[in-house]
Amino acid sequence: MDAFSQKLKLIYKNLFSENIDEFTEALIDYHKFEKHRFELNSEKENKKQFFLNRKTVLRRWLLKGTNCTTDFKKSFNYYKISQYQLHGETLFTLKDFQEKDNLEIFEEKIEKFLKNKNKVHIKTDYQYIYYFCEINKEIKVYQIIQWEKGENNQTIITIKDKELQYKGTFTLSDENNIFITLRVKNATQYLLFHDNNDNSCPYIIGTAMGYSIQDNKVPKAQKMIFSTKVLNEEKDNIKFILNETESISAVENRLNLNFEELKVTHIFKYANKLKLFVNFFKRLSISHYQKQFYYRLAFREFNAIQKLFQKISTRDSYFIHDYQRALLELIETVENIQNIPLQVVMQLKSGNIFLEKSNKSLKIKKKFLNLFLDFNIETTIIFVIPSQEILKSNRKLLLDEMKKNHINVYLIEEEKIIQEVNSLDFIFIDLNNKQDFVLADPIRDSKDVYKIFINEVTMEEYKIDYYKILEQSKEWVV
Repeated sequence: MDAFSQKLKLIYKNLFSENIDEFTEALIDYHKFEKHRFELNSEKENKKQFFLNRKTVLRRWLLKGTNCTTDFKKSFNYYKISQYQLHGETLFTLKDFQEKDNLEIFEEKIEKFLKNKNKVHIKTDYQYIYYFCEINKEIKVYQIIQWEKGENNQTIITIKDKELQYKGTFTLSDENNIFITLRVKNATQYLLFHDNNDNSCPYIIGTAMGYSIQDNKVPKAQKMIFSTKVLNEEKDNIKFILNETESISAVENRLNLNFEELKVTHIFKYANKLKLFVNFFKRLSISHYQKQFYYRLAFREFNAIQKLFQKISTRDSYFIHDYQRALLELIETVENIQNIPLQVVMQLKSGNIFLEKSNKSLKIKKKFLNLFLDFNIETTIIFVIPSQEILKSNRKLLLDEMKKNHINVYLIEEEKIIQEVNSLDFIFIDLNNKQDFVLADPIRDSKDVYKIFINEVTMEEYKIDYYKILEQSKEWVV
């Protein structure tokens, strides 16, 4: 077969994947049609017919072969194929088609053109994607090892994770927003970055959304780093930019799926989040603040708060270090409930909160005295006294004031019950629901602090103690 025909076959097969219409578009001289279209009978000859005629000719050339015709030579500069370029230079000249001994060179040109066609002509300086692995609790990295041109202005990327390779798409918008979709281990991640063309920084920070590695049904979002070079984990602080506190997991998606109403264990969820922050602050303290007491103490205090929330997430008891604050919170809680009985057992000794004169103590006393009048809360308080002698002081005035405010006041001497009960200072409500609690200072606890309980067994013990104390008490009469 003539060399010219072989070249046409190579173009038809390799450049146009044997698509005869695309092949025709590349080798048709529309300039000839425009030149003569006014001379044509519009009913018999039009542009579509002109195209079909050319397609017939080219199909015949492919089947039977042909030499480089005079018409081909005259029209070549009007063919689209003559406009194809490779690295800024014309891909095919008329001479390339006319020569008879350049078939191998001609084929190489096609291969180079196709290879270049699949290259991505966008800025691909970014090659490394850093992320926090929630399973191993460490920073890991994907490396982009190949960029290929895809459809609809997208780029196909191949990433490597150790010895494994995955595919994804890369899109760069006119606003320099970068969108990446990765399919890794049967899970899809959607990454978003913005390139502000800051050449002074080797990386940009963005976010990713996908599904939890541990549970492929839980949506998860976290920070990601897109870098132009390999980063030094210590020097570049990426372990503080990317860590478990910088992620959010929609755990609600896996909770109570059989309920119509969303019932979420908020305390459990955020107690665990606080625990992650404590771990983060520990690492931060070790790396940055070993010699700065100001920060170390704050992080230690935060750790105490985290431990408190871990306890309430499991409905465990916890200590109260500020009794005044606890009592004020208790009073305001029962104010919100309203119309309930409140039972109090309290030692009437020096330092009793109702005898103090600070602004906070006076506020608590006023709110306590008004519980019945303002909120219809039936309050009973049993004062435990060392002896009757103490009633000769201002303590008697306190008891009278409480009685006048419709509070049931009782007295009992300490020696009568101290060996029989768990505490001489406790408050509780008994509504037989989740609002029930006991706030107590246990006698046999080594710590001189109050403790709050909500477990049924302990609350029942204190209720028994209360009625045991009440039975032996005497009502105060004004």
